[in-house]
Amino acid sequence: MALPLLSGSLKVTRLIQTLLALCVVATAPMPAALADTYSKAAQPRQFRPVTADREYASEILTQPVDIPGVPPFTGRSKFLSGLRYPNDRLGYRIGLTYAATEDENQVLEWYKTSLTSYSWKLLDISPDAKTITAVKEGNTFTVRISPNHVPGYRTVMVLSFKSVSR
Repeated sequence: MALPLLSGSLKVTRLIQTLLALCVVATAPMPAALADTYSKAAQPRQFRPVTADREYASEILTQPVDIPGVPPFTGRSKFLSGLRYPNDRLGYRIGLTYAATEDENQVLEWYKTSLTSYSWKLLDISPDAKTITAVKEGNTFTVRISPNHVPGYRTVMVLSFKSVSR
């Protein structure tokens, strides 16, 4: 009994030719470039040591925290998110994100004035920069400003702090 799909000698011949071609391809030696790729993929992945994972693990902040030596922004702002890196061997690191009602230039000017009055040394700032970086006693503070699209707030402030000591 012939299957309807394979009825006729032409269809059977084509099926046999296709199967033979597949057998030849499957048994042909693999090009060197592909063999090298497949052998690398078969090797186990190298991971960082568990201690490194703990060192770089972040802790999500649900409320803002004070940044040592940095004045809190006095304009109208809303805390959006934050991260702290509690196990960093090189010091204390924290990042906070806020939305502010003031425009970008007002926020930048406020930080320039406030950081200077708190004895922070401002690093070179280009006139059109939307970032301020300041240093004090080996600590680094950076504020990045960008436009915001949340109704009622015009600016996003991303604050980054790194202390060399705990």
